[in-house]
Amino acid sequence: MMVFHAIGMNYRHDGEFSIDRPAGSGDELLLVFKTEARVSLQGGEVTAPPDSALLYMEGYPQRYRANGKEYINHFIHMDCREEKGFLAGTGIPANEVLPLQDVSEAEELMRLISREEMSDSPYKEQYIDMLIKLLLLKIGDSFRMGKNAPAAGIHSSVLGALRAEVYSNAGRFGSVSELAKEVSLSPSRFQKLYREQFGVSCYEDLLSAKIKAAQYYLKNSSLTIKEIAAVCGYENDVCFMRLFKKRTGMTPGEYRGR
Repeated sequence: MMVFHAIGMNYRHDGEFSIDRPAGSGDELLLVFKTEARVSLQGGEVTAPPDSALLYMEGYPQRYRANGKEYINHFIHMDCREEKGFLAGTGIPANEVLPLQDVSEAEELMRLISREEMSDSPYKEQYIDMLIKLLLLKIGDSFRMGKNAPAAGIHSSVLGALRAEVYSNAGRFGSVSELAKEVSLSPSRFQKLYREQFGVSCYEDLLSAKIKAAQYYLKNSSLTIKEIAAVCGYENDVCFMRLFKKRTGMTPGEYRGR
């Protein structure tokens, strides 16, 4: 279990702020920098850009400071000695500044941990353990996304939110142009960034989302096939049935029967 010690969000300091702990803090420390900072690591001093993270392992020297008129960060102190295998599985390089592709989900999890800290629930420790693990997984994912899809840049977060919307409400969108308009990009630029970030074309993703939605309603509702086609964004149920069979090898009726 991850043993939670302390958490802080949006801690603000002036330009003179610095931390120097030669033997570390006695536990693992996850930092999320919200302003540019300077960090001393074994390879020398490096710059940590805004929305980057750093996971200090227990016993590693912690030396970092402001690199401007103001310093802001989030932090969480925790004991991970019982979860070394889990930490390794997240893919987070320890004691290294990690530029993140999208920090919003990690920040939301930190807010949840902060609220749970004040909870009176008898399961508080278990909840926080799971939230910390999810947080570390998200940090690892965001770091990998940053390495694999550098061109997405500032659009990464909105593309991620759009993809989540596509899979939760596929019938809302009918074309790639509609998706591109949603994030204020040209269709060609949108398609390029989408494929670079997710490894699949936005058109294929949209069709997959529609088929998954159709399969759900066929298995879990009494809606007619025509009604399901409409829910998935198809005015013509014949067109929908043709696409469904092409994608699954079965007609909607055959799928429901099985």
